[in-house]
Amino acid sequence: MCEGKMKKPNLLKIIEEETAAAGDDVISWRRQFHKYPELGFEEYKTSAKVKNVLKKAGIPFKIMAKTGVVGYMEKGADITVGLRADMDALPVEEKTGLPFASVNKGVMHACGHDGHTAVLLGVAKVLKKLEKHLNVNVRLIFQPCEEKPPGGASVMIKEGVLKGVDYLMGFHFFPTMPMYKLWFGVGSVMATTDFFHITVKGKGGHGSAPELTKDPVICSAAIIEGLQTIVSRNISPLKPAVISVCKISGGDAYNIIPETVELGGTVRTLDDMIRDRIKTEMENKISAIARGFGCAAKMSYDSYSLACINDRKLTTLLEHLTRDMFSGRNIADFHPVMGGEDFAFFSRKVPSSYLFVGIGDRYGTNHNNNFSIDEKVLPYTVNLFSALILHFPAASF
Repeated sequence: MCEGKMKKPNLLKIIEEETAAAGDDVISWRRQFHKYPELGFEEYKTSAKVKNVLKKAGIPFKIMAKTGVVGYMEKGADITVGLRADMDALPVEEKTGLPFASVNKGVMHACGHDGHTAVLLGVAKVLKKLEKHLNVNVRLIFQPCEEKPPGGASVMIKEGVLKGVDYLMGFHFFPTMPMYKLWFGVGSVMATTDFFHITVKGKGGHGSAPELTKDPVICSAAIIEGLQTIVSRNISPLKPAVISVCKISGGDAYNIIPETVELGGTVRTLDDMIRDRIKTEMENKISAIARGFGCAAKMSYDSYSLACINDRKLTTLLEHLTRDMFSGRNIADFHPVMGGEDFAFFSRKVPSSYLFVGIGDRYGTNHNNNFSIDEKVLPYTVNLFSALILHFPAASF
């Protein structure tokens, strides 16, 4: 599609007007979600609000995955396009001092899902107002429990959320990108999400006589160092990978060498084959190091989600549409990130595209207790996705 050749040249102005009309509601919804955050599969108030807004808008919906909500806008079209937003918060104690800060102790929207949910409601409202202009059926997916396994995406898939969906879009607010900038990545855009637990067993004893022990503490230290060489020496530098040991525990006294030490951490890659190789290398290296110290080590390894993959044709279409509608001034040159996203489950089932939306670094990175979003990005994102869906082609491409 060439710039300046939109099929509906007057529609953009109408979308902007409807987005502006919905702007105060979108911000109000976001603040309500932020004030009353809920953890995965516990999003009862959030779900109730979503259902209430859809009902008032005249959009039929179904409940899925316990607290998930799916809205349906059926036009009898040949193509169905979905847009997904996640709803859950994090087990973080908020310290923003906002007037609408979390009232739920130890729970906070520290990743922007409150904004994601509000945006999707805004898109629903705009699309309903402009329903006669739609070329496609629309599936509005409000997903629970993105932040922890077992995630809501896989549950919703099992319950049929993707039945009849031809293309799917998702998005995330990123403070590592300038405000309003968009990245349309192709291929792997977010990493695998794996977790490991290592138990190192030795022979305990008095700290004054380590020669009489098989010290699992020093063995664990060697394992931690050894695991880092997998990425630096066993994996190509052209293949991004991360092995992070994030917790270690063992022992109860300053002068007693324990018999057992526990390690835990995560592995992230953008390539399924690299992921498999890392697991094998970890098993081999852990076993060899433990034997060298006269200890025994056992690893359990859990795979949560695969890498999130953006379909080339769909993502290229969305980027071209955005360039046509906004002159390409908001397109950013960015890169994949090693964070994980259970949108990956969707991306392995139907052609999908997961967009990054920049919000600037005013509030720091995601998952910190001072995180927030500049609310000007909310109507901007509503306008973007409303325009993309309203200009989506009526036939497969």
